[in-house]
Amino acid sequence: MTQGWFEHLSSTLKDNNLVAYMWDTDNDSFQWAGDLFGFLGLENKDCPRNNALYNKMINPQDIATRLSILHDALDSDEDNPSFSMTYNLRRADGVNLVIEETGTILHDKHSENTQVSGFLKIKSPGTKSKTPSDNIVSVSADLGSVTQGRRSLQQKIEQWLDENNKDKKSYGYVLSVGIDRMALFNDVMGSRYSDEIIEQTGSRLRQIVSESGMVMRINGDVYGIFFKQAPHNEMAAVARHILNSFYNAPLQTSMGAIGIGVSIGGVTLEQVKDMTSVIPMAEMAMNLAKEKGRSCFVSYDEASHKAESNRALLKSADRFLRAIKTDRLRLAFQPIMDTKSNRISFHESLIRLIDDTGTMISAGEFIPAIEELGLSRFVDQHALRMAINELGMFPDLNLSVNVSNLSLNNNDWLRSLVASLRDRPSIAQRLIIEITESAVINDPANTKRIVKTLQDLGARVALDDFGAGYTAFSQLKDLKVDLVKIDKSFIRNIDSEHNHLFVKTLQALAQGVNVKTVGEGAETLAEAKLLSDDGVDYIQGYVYGFPRVERVWLPREHSHRKISFETDMKNDAHDDILDRTTGDINTWQRSHTGL
Repeated sequence: MTQGWFEHLSSTLKDNNLVAYMWDTDNDSFQWAGDLFGFLGLENKDCPRNNALYNKMINPQDIATRLSILHDALDSDEDNPSFSMTYNLRRADGVNLVIEETGTILHDKHSENTQVSGFLKIKSPGTKSKTPSDNIVSVSADLGSVTQGRRSLQQKIEQWLDENNKDKKSYGYVLSVGIDRMALFNDVMGSRYSDEIIEQTGSRLRQIVSESGMVMRINGDVYGIFFKQAPHNEMAAVARHILNSFYNAPLQTSMGAIGIGVSIGGVTLEQVKDMTSVIPMAEMAMNLAKEKGRSCFVSYDEASHKAESNRALLKSADRFLRAIKTDRLRLAFQPIMDTKSNRISFHESLIRLIDDTGTMISAGEFIPAIEELGLSRFVDQHALRMAINELGMFPDLNLSVNVSNLSLNNNDWLRSLVASLRDRPSIAQRLIIEITESAVINDPANTKRIVKTLQDLGARVALDDFGAGYTAFSQLKDLKVDLVKIDKSFIRNIDSEHNHLFVKTLQALAQGVNVKTVGEGAETLAEAKLLSDDGVDYIQGYVYGFPRVERVWLPREHSHRKISFETDMKNDAHDDILDRTTGDINTWQRSHTGL
């Protein structure tokens, strides 16, 4: 492209409030065009030139959604699949924007090169991100004044330290005060009224602080307060005073009194090694206050511990995503015994991960991180696919597969399952889908619809962890599942009179609506005998077999009993993208934690 055409394209994009990019995935390089300073706060020469640098600007809370959308597009069988997503991005000057990104995956079949062609657009005023965040700023805000306020506060902090406080171990702290649910006000009342709320909040803070501190607007709906001549130990008390002020007295606006809440984060100057990080550190603590339920105060000490925990979660997620792309997920199978025939009736399929060294990792070491980051649908998809493959290979086999609430409420998961089983009734009849009791409690009508759909395909449905959430008799009757699995916490202490009575009650409840029961977690023959004597139909637990990554229904000498741990390393371009992208997760986290 000639320089003239490039300038013409950039001008046209700027006039239409767009930024365009081309991402060459093979060498991980970006080319940009459009209003780069307006979007990223950077001149063209300073714009991120690779994926890692761009990802540093994206809010890590939006990582799971963005990552899954990108991977879905890269994995698509379409020739040139497209994608669309919305996320929060922090400009180089610290201002948060809600960005809408659209793009197309371009596969060159001759060179086997993959490129992503995309556009960035700032969401229009009054709209809400698809990945909501309480500190979303109305795009109608005066970005120039916000940027200036942030820079001014930063300069005042540094200047005061240079001039007055060479030993900063005794005095000074910074609070970040964010208005709660600002996006809701913006949606319902419009940007003009939202701007008035923001201005009135600033006025209230200045009245509270008076001459003791400096108040500056540092983001769309966030104020920074610098207390220079103040001991560190008063920070929490001052924050509580601010919280109480907003709780007890509404703001007076042109539309009348309006009650708002604020979330506050704070950092003392002695905690800050690099003074350019002081405002982001206070904001990180404020964001944790919002996560904890809003209208509360969190110090940087507490937030930094949370950040460390988040880094561990992201590391687990990174390991899991790599395992998917390098074929390092396996199923472990645990037998479930029929108490009437004393024969194995079916096996539960449990996901396992093989790490880079070939070590088997149990689900408990990575599933909590996957669930917290919203990636459990990847687990469910792979577990289901592998289970259906096993059922196709062994016509006498019956398997159960777990599904998370996230997948259960995802229409794509259900459509995929229907497509897999619609023309394979012999497989559907040998498949049991395990749903959680919390799914019934949270949305009984939707769960009932899904159960019926699965049963119409020929599959059976089991209610897992029965008793943990106290499903009502009427709900169990209406749901019409095929089995209930009594929660293992009651089985493992069944020798206690209370638990034994509770198990017998659950058994009687299920029997009353003609639903079979599974006693899950039996570890001894004594526990198994008690369950059998009480009429429980099936027993699962170590007493009859541990979960094993091998086809335990086959004879030990059978050539197909062992499941290979060798991985099928793929060479597709999008696998390389995943390695680079997921490897950046910790970088994103560090850019917002100061760790």
